[in-house]
Amino acid sequence: MLHARRGSDENSGKAYALPPAWGMSSRQAADALGLSVRTARALLNRHKARYRLVFQQGRPACLYWEKSVVKRLLASRMPLVRKIPAKLCSAAEACCILMVARSTLFRYVKQGVLQEYKIRYATKSGVRLLSHYLRADVRRLAARRNAVRVRASSLQMERLKKVWNGRMSSSYTPKS
Repeated sequence: MLHARRGSDENSGKAYALPPAWGMSSRQAADALGLSVRTARALLNRHKARYRLVFQQGRPACLYWEKSVVKRLLASRMPLVRKIPAKLCSAAEACCILMVARSTLFRYVKQGVLQEYKIRYATKSGVRLLSHYLRADVRRLAARRNAVRVRASSLQMERLKKVWNGRMSSSYTPKS
């Protein structure tokens, strides 16, 4: 067996001249993923997709990527949307509803208290990927946090009243 360089048949050592049956070109993969060719190639390389370099007339012509990897990536990526659904709210809206900082919001996601949805949507300048949250979940969490706050503040008020009454009785004595 010959040592095959990349882009050549392992058995004969000659350059590939025909595209593989299991592959799709970089352009086809980029179109399917909704990316530029350069970005699609970088993504496929990062996911260790198998590829084959096909030569025509002795020069490299095209890269062919494994179709199953492209399909798997398509299934794992959120579809491109033009408008955010009304049932979702952005991170900024969620912060306002919960009255917390953005870092606290991300901590809730990490702890599993709140579910995060990554939405890809088209803008004039390109495609953006932003975090969104179910509005109902955010409101439910806000109500639970407010209930805890009210309960804590009522307990604190009772403690303050006891302390205040104790001070009043010991330091204040009415004149008769």
